[in-house]
Amino acid sequence: MTIKNNDKGVEMSQSVKELEILKEPMAIGEVFAASGMFPDVKTQAQAVVKILAGRELGLSPFQAMRSLYLVNGKLAMMADVMASMLKKNDKYDYIVEKLDDAECTIVFYQINGDKKEIGKSTFTFKDAAKAGLVNKEVWKSYPRNMLFSRALSNGIRWFCPDVSCGYTVEEAEDITIKKDIKTITLNPGGVIDVND
Repeated sequence: MTIKNNDKGVEMSQSVKELEILKEPMAIGEVFAASGMFPDVKTQAQAVVKILAGRELGLSPFQAMRSLYLVNGKLAMMADVMASMLKKNDKYDYIVEKLDDAECTIVFYQINGDKKEIGKSTFTFKDAAKAGLVNKEVWKSYPRNMLFSRALSNGIRWFCPDVSCGYTVEEAEDITIKKDIKTITLNPGGVIDVND
């Protein structure tokens, strides 16, 4: 972003400042992308996006690369990062009330001097079956983890959305991208044609 000002020095100074801010993430992103350790990252730019997003969330570059994922065109985070962000937040807390292979229930609290329950989030194996998730290998191998992830992310969105934004990795993997490509042509005389 460039500041519009008649003074070229102010405009140049802002541009230099922006380049300086990007210098470190670009250098680190190049190393992370080249390492091959992060399968969701194909380019330096993708690594930089993860690092910058992580910086906004208070994560170190390595934490961002490990815990944030590019899935189906969306930036998603691991459930453990969401849980950590919630636990570090002074306004909220949670406890796991029930966790087994059939159900996870998490109780969310708001803290204003005292701890007040603001809601519960439950996600069951039946909910996962309704959503068509249970035949996925990760659901077969780690049902408790997946139930926790869904109950946690739903609860954060419902009761304390200011803690985190976005999807968990598991949710983002379940998003189907509809590729509905249309060609729009403007013909002479201002007539628009739309072709599928």
